Amino acid sequence: MLGMPSTCPHGNPIPGMPAPRRVTPFPLAQAREGTTVVVERILEEAEADKNLLEHLWRNDVRPGRRLKIAEVAPWAGTITAACEGRTIALGLPAAAKIWVYSPGELAEEPR
Repeated sequence: MLGMPSTCPHGNPIPGMPAPRRVTPFPLAQAREGTTVVVERILEEAEADKNLLEHLWRNDVRPGRRLKIAEVAPWAGTITAACEGRTIALGLPAAAKIWVYSPGELAEEPR
């Protein structure tokens, strides 16, 4: 029914399924201001936090989405990103649970 995906809806690999495309992901908390990144996955730690997961889904932060990093404010402990006309601010600990990659790594990105 789901077409035998290699990852769960949050981007985490499903054991026994073909490996997803290879990229070099890094935590969103390490993204630089002014760059664009693509969400690769939302770690299982974040999946366990229902409030965080709902906040991400409500703001359309999910695998395959591009995020433009608007502000990194380590003194405030936040990172702000724009996604499809929305702006979302996250604490750096929450952003560390979202792994992203540079859009140039894949010739064809998932949507």
